Amino acid sequence: MNWFRTIRARLLFWYFASLILLLGVLWAGSWYATRLSMNRAIDKSLSYKIEGIIELLSRYSTLDRPVLARRLEEGAGIMAGGGVFRVYDSQRRLVYESPALSRHKVDVDPPPTAESQVVIRNFDRGWKLRAAAKKVRLGNQDWVVEVAEPLTVYESALREYEGIVLMLIPLLAILAGLAGSYISRKALEPVDRITTSARMITASNLSDRLSVPSTGDELHRLSETLNGMLDRIESAFNRNRQFTADASHELRTPLTLIQSAAEYALRRDRDRSELVEALRQILREARRTVRTLNHLLALARSDANVKTFEPGVVDLKATVDELRPNVEALAAGKDQSIRFELPLERLEVLGDADSLQRLVLILVDNAFKYTPPEGSVSVSLGEEEGAAVLTVRDTGIGISAEDIPHVFERFWRADKVRSREFGGAGLGLSMARSIADQHGATIAVNSALGHGSTFTVRIPIHREAMLLTPEPMHAA
Repeated sequence: MNWFRTIRARLLFWYFASLILLLGVLWAGSWYATRLSMNRAIDKSLSYKIEGIIELLSRYSTLDRPVLARRLEEGAGIMAGGGVFRVYDSQRRLVYESPALSRHKVDVDPPPTAESQVVIRNFDRGWKLRAAAKKVRLGNQDWVVEVAEPLTVYESALREYEGIVLMLIPLLAILAGLAGSYISRKALEPVDRITTSARMITASNLSDRLSVPSTGDELHRLSETLNGMLDRIESAFNRNRQFTADASHELRTPLTLIQSAAEYALRRDRDRSELVEALRQILREARRTVRTLNHLLALARSDANVKTFEPGVVDLKATVDELRPNVEALAAGKDQSIRFELPLERLEVLGDADSLQRLVLILVDNAFKYTPPEGSVSVSLGEEEGAAVLTVRDTGIGISAEDIPHVFERFWRADKVRSREFGGAGLGLSMARSIADQHGATIAVNSALGHGSTFTVRIPIHREAMLLTPEPMHAA
């Protein structure tokens, strides 16, 4: 059944099966209509003949029965087809019967009749007949007249019609099957071309695209859809390739330093202070490597849509406030100042407290890195249009307009020398955006060279939280 797996074969099969079914229904319908039309024509002819026999009977009904029978026989002789009929009297006794009926021994039981109505019945006892009977009153006596029409000619014509139709159906089916095969082949040729073109696109030529037919039909839309998918695949492939190259570069640098420090320490005997310094350098670079790997693992989980937390109701104001001691200590060590502006009331969002704290720490740490000594950083939190708005401002060196679109890209750094000096790998802001995405939040930056930077995060407020009107900010 492998042949049936192709669309062309299934299309041809169902087309052929539907055609056979349709031809069968048409044949049965036409046969029934022909038979019905023939019966109507016969019944109409029988009605005319009955009226002729009744007229003949009205002339001789007063005669003696033998004379009446002879007159009826003479009348039958001049009727078309010899006149196949019979007559019964009021006692339902047979008065006259055509020789043809006698010869074939057709049933002589009187027909069931009603007053002035024609009753149709069929005979099939060696000689097929269709008969019509009518009860009529002539003078003071009731008579029953039954006229019959042999069906031999009609049945022969119907069988001939059946033979012709049964001969034409297979011929029509074969011709229609050939036409259907040709049509399906022509209809699916563009699909074959699309399949062939798609198979030729590999990792080495991802920039190639399928030709789009200018037909505006389903194949046109299919080609455009596949080309759109190839665009996304190429973009993802290029990002993955760039990500791999950048990750390899970022990991190679600290590993090279670790290797160099270890080789330097082992090259000859050294005193304790030299060994301690070498170990400190190894430990520093190892921590940087571990931090980079953790960031890469978190980003990979985010890309794979792996949930790293179970969302719950979080008081964002308390979550940010918990970071105050650590952030203030970090600012003091860098000879910088930190300022918090938090609301007095709870500000509830749906998410994970640890992840949100990591987001704040990333933004604050980034602000410290690019803010010179004696500079300042501020963290503010408020509510605006149904969203909690977290803002981190600094008085640092700022970001140029051409660099702003790239700040959230992985491994991207505007000042690579300074980032390396402070241990930056260009993953922090990417992590921040990933955390914001997981919370259904948005993150944006507004900056200019020499005028500091402002990062703004908007997180939807939890709908079921009963929030009061925000109070004015208080300064730390």
